[in-house]
Amino acid sequence: MRNLKRALSLALAAVMLIGMMVVGASAVSYNDFTDRDEIVNKDAVSMLTTLGVIDGKTDGSFDPEGTVRRDEMAKMISVIMNQGVDNNALYSGVDSKLTDIGDNWAKGHINYCYTLGIIAGRGNGKFDPSATVTALEAAKMLLVALGFKSEIEGFTGANWAVNVNVRANQKGLFDELSINPSEGLTRDNAAQMVWNALDAGVVSYDYTLITDGSSITSSPTLIDNESKTLLTDKFKVSKLEGVIVANENATSTGT
Repeated sequence: MRNLKRALSLALAAVMLIGMMVVGASAVSYNDFTDRDEIVNKDAVSMLTTLGVIDGKTDGSFDPEGTVRRDEMAKMISVIMNQGVDNNALYSGVDSKLTDIGDNWAKGHINYCYTLGIIAGRGNGKFDPSATVTALEAAKMLLVALGFKSEIEGFTGANWAVNVNVRANQKGLFDELSINPSEGLTRDNAAQMVWNALDAGVVSYDYTLITDGSSITSSPTLIDNESKTLLTDKFKVSKLEGVIVANENATSTGT
């Protein structure tokens, strides 16, 4: 039943994507991957490939066990934030003050994410684009993409990992995953985490002005909008989920 439910959800989402024409032609489809039978998070990989967020390898494989680099994660999020459009060339000339991305293939994506606060450097003007991204680092990027502000949520400083872990679990970013958040993220698991983020509600802040007579400060209150997801906001797509209860061969009368 779980497989039927998942397959129907995927089919409905795929029909909407095609019917609404919100996604440009992808260079590769899930069925093109030579190692698709090795992929665990099949729905996530399939839909993100359709959306143009992830690509395969040049040899025709997806390489589900391969690790994701920091520049690759920046590219995925950049494409999401720009509604499926690859904006790498557009932002390649932006000066983000990062000194180690001059000849990086994803320079524009990195610049874009850096200027929005989605990614942070390692210090001393370094981004370390070729380093493996950890699950916590990826979660922090996705949380900011959802609208969380690092300076309010404590996503920087000594306790950043704890604070990111709390919010990531609250938003379901680790759902369906069994991983060590401090270790490198595989391509298979990265797809599931990104898909979880696309299905999570975006957030914003409401600010209350406070005055003591001599100064004015503002106090932020988090607004969690579960009805508006990144998927609906950026791709104008809604996800439906159903359960097959009967077909021409059988009728489900149990649970």
